[in-house]
Amino acid sequence: MASARAVAARTAQSEAFDRARKGLYEEGITSSKMYLDPARPGVEDLIDDITSGVRSSCTYAGARSLEEFHERAVVGVQSAAGYAEGRPLSTSW
Repeated sequence: MASARAVAARTAQSEAFDRARKGLYEEGITSSKMYLDPARPGVEDLIDDITSGVRSSCTYAGARSLEEFHERAVVGVQSAAGYAEGRPLSTSW
């Protein structure tokens, strides 16, 4: 891991995809900090957000349980070309 400043300095000349990929390893990424929304200040709201994300992931994988999700889940790596294609266009078609 590296500090956010070190990653930014080291990747300043890189393309956007490489900066985003390398930015995943900056310091603190594993701390999983979540901040309270003033409109929804309860811990219950945070837990609801987390579980809804897990539910959504299970739906994408077609899993009915966490065990089934573990069997079906596939982690992919996006290529630089795929990342570039997903970026918004500066002008309309």
